[in-house]
Amino acid sequence: MKDSFYLLLTAIVCSALAWAFWHYAGASAISALTFAALLGAMSDNFRLRRRLRELEQARA
Repeated sequence: MKDSFYLLLTAIVCSALAWAFWHYAGASAISALTFAALLGAMSDNFRLRRRLRELEQARA
Protein backbone atom coordinates (compact mmCIF):
# COMPACT_ATOMS: atom_id res chain seq x y z
CA MET A 1 0.00 0.00 0.00
CA LYS A 2 2.79 2.39 0.91
CA ASP A 3 4.70 1.70 -2.33
CA SER A 4 1.68 2.34 -4.52
CA PHE A 5 1.07 5.64 -2.71
CA TYR A 6 4.66 6.75 -3.33
CA LEU A 7 4.40 5.64 -6.95
CA LEU A 8 1.23 7.67 -7.43
CA LEU A 9 2.77 10.67 -5.69
CA THR A 10 5.85 10.44 -7.91
CA ALA A 11 3.67 10.25 -11.03
CA ILE A 12 1.72 13.34 -9.98
CA VAL A 13 4.91 15.31 -9.27
CA CYS A 14 6.50 14.26 -12.58
CA SER A 15 3.39 15.14 -14.56
CA ALA A 16 3.18 18.54 -12.85
CA LEU A 17 6.83 19.24 -13.64
CA ALA A 18 6.35 18.17 -17.25
CA TRP A 19 3.30 20.39 -17.60
CA ALA A 20 5.16 23.34 -16.07
CA PHE A 21 8.13 22.83 -18.38
CA TRP A 22 6.02 22.75 -21.55
CA HIS A 23 3.72 25.54 -20.36
CA TYR A 24 6.42 28.01 -19.37
CA ALA A 25 9.05 27.10 -21.96
CA GLY A 26 6.57 27.39 -24.80
CA ALA A 27 8.12 27.47 -28.24
CA SER A 28 11.66 27.32 -26.91
CA ALA A 29 11.08 23.95 -25.19
CA ILE A 30 12.39 22.00 -28.18
CA SER A 31 15.52 24.17 -28.27
CA ALA A 32 16.08 23.61 -24.55
CA LEU A 33 15.72 19.83 -24.91
CA THR A 34 18.01 19.81 -27.94
CA PHE A 35 20.60 21.83 -26.05
CA ALA A 36 20.42 19.47 -23.06
CA ALA A 37 20.84 16.45 -25.37
CA LEU A 38 23.82 18.12 -27.08
CA LEU A 39 25.48 18.83 -23.72
CA GLY A 40 24.92 15.23 -22.67
CA ALA A 41 26.41 13.89 -25.88
CA MET A 42 29.42 16.19 -25.58
CA SER A 43 30.12 15.22 -21.99
CA ASP A 44 29.82 11.53 -22.84
CA ASN A 45 32.18 12.03 -25.77
CA PHE A 46 34.78 13.72 -23.54
CA ARG A 47 34.44 10.95 -20.96
CA LEU A 48 34.87 8.23 -23.58
CA ARG A 49 37.88 9.96 -25.14
CA ARG A 50 39.54 10.21 -21.73
CA ARG A 51 38.83 6.53 -21.05
CA LEU A 52 40.20 5.53 -24.45
CA ARG A 53 43.36 7.56 -23.81
CA GLU A 54 43.80 5.80 -20.44
CA LEU A 55 43.37 2.39 -22.03
CA GLU A 56 45.86 3.20 -24.79
CA GLN A 57 48.46 4.32 -22.22
CA ALA A 58 47.93 1.20 -20.11
CA ARG A 59 48.33 -1.00 -23.20
CA ALA A 60 51.60 0.63 -24.29
